[in-house]
Amino acid sequence: MTESKTLGYKSLGLEGLLVVFVKAILCNWMVTLGAVMAMTTKSVIGKIAAMWLPILIFFAQGFEHAVVNMFVIPAGMILGADVTIMDWWVWNQIPVLIGNLVSGVLFTGMALYYTHNKEESKIILELPQTKAAIPSTQL
Repeated sequence: MTESKTLGYKSLGLEGLLVVFVKAILCNWMVTLGAVMAMTTKSVIGKIAAMWLPILIFFAQGFEHAVVNMFVIPAGMILGADVTIMDWWVWNQIPVLIGNLVSGVLFTGMALYYTHNKEESKIILELPQTKAAIPSTQL
């Protein structure tokens, strides 16, 4: 797995960097959506399902996540994979980290900001108008 996550992309050259970048964007989109969906439900089962499903999708699809790769690739290197630290960082870790950041900021963060942004002009606090007490003599 370590060799396919690094040397596989290296063999494709610039197209490999593009592939790993796109896979990283899609992966972190699933992760951030899972976190947001888990925050939107109140039940424990709902939180578990909301977080579990996107994570299952990114593992099943073979997407790339920087934190996962920080364990998987060095573990493979320790176990004898023919991958150098330079291969790991150039052909996986750096493009994956950038893709994860782009996804978290653009696809989830900015989307939430623009859909839930409350402009100053739209927020108008209206105080309830109270009728002044009219003296009974004027009635």
